[in-house]
Amino acid sequence: MSSQWMPREKWEALVRGEGCELCELLASKPEVNAYGVTIAELEASILRLMFNQYAPGYSVLIAKQHVREPYELPAEERSAYFEDLVRSGLALEKVYGALKVNFQILGNLTPHLHCHIIPRYYGDDAPGRPLDPWREKRPLSLDEMRPKVAAIRAALG
Repeated sequence: MSSQWMPREKWEALVRGEGCELCELLASKPEVNAYGVTIAELEASILRLMFNQYAPGYSVLIAKQHVREPYELPAEERSAYFEDLVRSGLALEKVYGALKVNFQILGNLTPHLHCHIIPRYYGDDAPGRPLDPWREKRPLSLDEMRPKVAAIRAALG
């Protein structure tokens, strides 16, 4: 991760949706890409399980509409996005037996609304602070992920 801001012009273009990786992902609808596997298309978002499972169950919920912040969504879509978020967190908690689920809406590198959903477990190495799932990489293969994807889909209903 970079410790410096990208050029302002690039940031402003991304905010407008120009060259947005998440918009491109939503348009191409791959089940699998270099980062993870699509679990489900929900009402206002797409839920993806990440290949890096440093935090087991680490997923990302991506808004279907390109906005920078949740408050930029119309009220009905905002409500739908947060309902998708709640359903996703509950499903991940059930499947992985998490003690707690952290929801991190960042977007400092990709200004397209998305939430990192990070299940937490007793004994993890960051009890008093957010867990950075990219601090260490523990990649799973697609074959290892498929049973979890199926279980999360079932838990979503």
